[in-house]
Order: sequence, then C-alpha cells, then structure tokens
Amino acid sequence: MQFTIGQTERASDSLGARYVVYGIHLEGYLFCKLRYSQLYKWNEKLRHYFGKNLVPCFPPKNYLAPTESMAEERRLKLQQYIQKVGEDPVISASEIFTALLKNAQQETFKIRERDILLEILLADGKRLMIDTHTSHSADRMLEIAAQKVELSRQFLEHFALYLVCERPNGGYSVLKRLHGFELPYVSLWSLQDENCRIMIRKSYLDPLEDKMLMESSGGVTLLYSQFLESIGKAKFYGYVLFEACSCDYPEPNTPAVVRVGNDEINCCTQLSSNRFKETSFKVNRIRCWKISLQVHNETELKPELSFEYQDNSDLWQWITIYTHQAFLLSSFIQEIVIEKLKISEGYTEMQIENATSELRTTPWNSLTALSKHSGVVLQKMLITD
Repeated sequence: MQFTIGQTERASDSLGARYVVYGIHLEGYLFCKLRYSQLYKWNEKLRHYFGKNLVPCFPPKNYLAPTESMAEERRLKLQQYIQKVGEDPVISASEIFTALLKNAQQETFKIRERDILLEILLADGKRLMIDTHTSHSADRMLEIAAQKVELSRQFLEHFALYLVCERPNGGYSVLKRLHGFELPYVSLWSLQDENCRIMIRKSYLDPLEDKMLMESSGGVTLLYSQFLESIGKAKFYGYVLFEACSCDYPEPNTPAVVRVGNDEINCCTQLSSNRFKETSFKVNRIRCWKISLQVHNETELKPELSFEYQDNSDLWQWITIYTHQAFLLSSFIQEIVIEKLKISEGYTEMQIENATSELRTTPWNSLTALSKHSGVVLQKMLITD
C-alpha cells in the first residue's frame, strides 16, 4: 500500500481550539482526513497489541506553537510512519489497522450507513447489480459479486474490485485497485465523476493461472468477459492498458502507450521521426523502481515512475514514464514480483534507498517506504538474479 500525505488543512473545534487535519492519499487518491490526535491514539493501540518493537516510531507531540518548518517536518514524519505501517503485512491485515481507516473514510466523506443497490461492471461492459451496504468493504462486495457469477470462494483471491473511468472513445481506463478494507461505495462517491465505475477484474498478471480458473464456471465467466474486452488486441490478452502518457526512452518527451502483463512493461513509443517503436521491459531485468511527485499549485500532484533497467548489453539505465497512473503502474510491477516470489523462494529480500542513497537490506515482509516532499515519495528496490 502506498500512502502519502499531500495536503494539510487548519480547522477549529467547537471551543475555537485550532488543529491540523492531514489528507491521507492511497495510491494517489484522497482516502481520508485525520487529526494528529486520531493517529496518535491509533498508534497507541497498535503498540499495545503488537508490541513497541514491531511498530514504527511515532512523531512526538509538540508542546509549543509549531513553526511552518516544524509543521512540514511533522507532515513528513507522519507520512513516513503510515507508509511503514501500511507496508507491514501483519499490521496492515489486522482489524486495528483496517477499522480506523474504514471509519475515517466514511466520516471524511459524510456517508450515511444504509442499504444500497450497487452496480458492478464486468470487463466486457456487462453489469451486475448487488444488494450491499455503504459500510461494506471491498472484500465483502467481492464475495457478493462472486456469488452472483457462481465463482467458488477458493478462487476469490484471483480477482479484485477496481475503480475505472469510461473513456470518451469507449472502453474503460483502470484508475486503481481497491484494497480489501476500502469501502467501494465511498471511494466511488469521493471521485465525484459520473464516468467512474466499480469493475471486477482478475488481479493476477500471469496468464498461466487462467488454466486453474477454468475449473470454476464462475471463473470461466469472468475470464471470458475479460477476453472479450481484449479480443481486438489478442496479442495483449491479460495485459492492463494505461492511458496515453510519455517517457524519456528512447528519446526525451516521447509519446507512449504502456501495457503491463506477462512479466513485462510493454511500451510503444512514437519517435520524433513519426516512426513507432515497441520495447519490452522485462520485470526480471528491473533492479529498482521509484515514484516521484512534482507538486504544482500547492495541491496538484504530477507523479512519474522511474525504474533502473539492465538492457541487452548488460548496461544499467534509468527509464522514466510520466503518467498520472504511476501508483497503479507501481502496484502492477509489485504484483508481478510477488507472483514470481511465490514461484521461487530465492527472491526473499528487497533493498530500500533513502534520500541520501544509503542502502540497507530488509526482509520482504517488513518493507518500508521512505519519502521526501516534492521529490521521491516512494522508492522500492528488488534483488534479482
């Protein structure tokens, strides 16, 4: 999970006491708003349950009126704290972790608890209508949708709910995958975009897993709908198509079409000569990747994703893709790495690079993300053979 705190707001309580509200973004989208005191109480519960040694250090209280630089330092420390907690698979899967975030998401957007009839798209554009509730999590809604298409529970982990947006020329663009604890109705409502929908799609990128899902009639239904979505581009069946973007390879500011799947980032670029060049960046040749955020007009964030790649000449170079879907691209790269880790137990460690380029090794299951305002927000490194 990739958390950032990209904005702060000043507010007052009923007695006139002023406080700061932190806007917490998940994969680049505003997820909820929390006060320091709420995060502090949350940290105390985590420390009590998991022990002081397993929970990251929490930024201390300020007993003096904070200066602007002190306020910015606290924002960065809170961001680093929630990134570290979110990357711990044990803590992030706990009820303590998810309960606060679910409640905060609902309270932030003032969503009243009630029964609803929610539309969920299949990848081919067909629609499912499910009886659910505004407070139901993505995991719960996925279960309800799976029952509708008769997908066995044993195959649930191979699918997920996604936020998508209808393109003007038809089809849908994937915005983000919904985490199991997220409230899909609230996430959809928060976008305030009538063209956005919730879609159920397969969550893996290895086409070999299709064979296993053929054992389930529900799995066949969902795979077939996704195949229909891709039939016009059968070469890229199972790939995720990103919106038009640009990259710095093989030339600076090159228009590009990016697809991710089958252990690669496929990048079709239009060169200055108007020729098209297709390049396959194999994930097992990526040594590390990072997301950078450029802040414009104080609130607008422009993300980009860079990865260090070993070419056929065994030379390493940084490739940068400029896309507002950088967080989504990062999550798919990580998904491919996780899939490969499941197959081979040899990939057990990742490296983290901080702002001063000092390297240290950390186990996969305690991955932490370091951040810097208006620069590197998230940097991940992996060891491959």
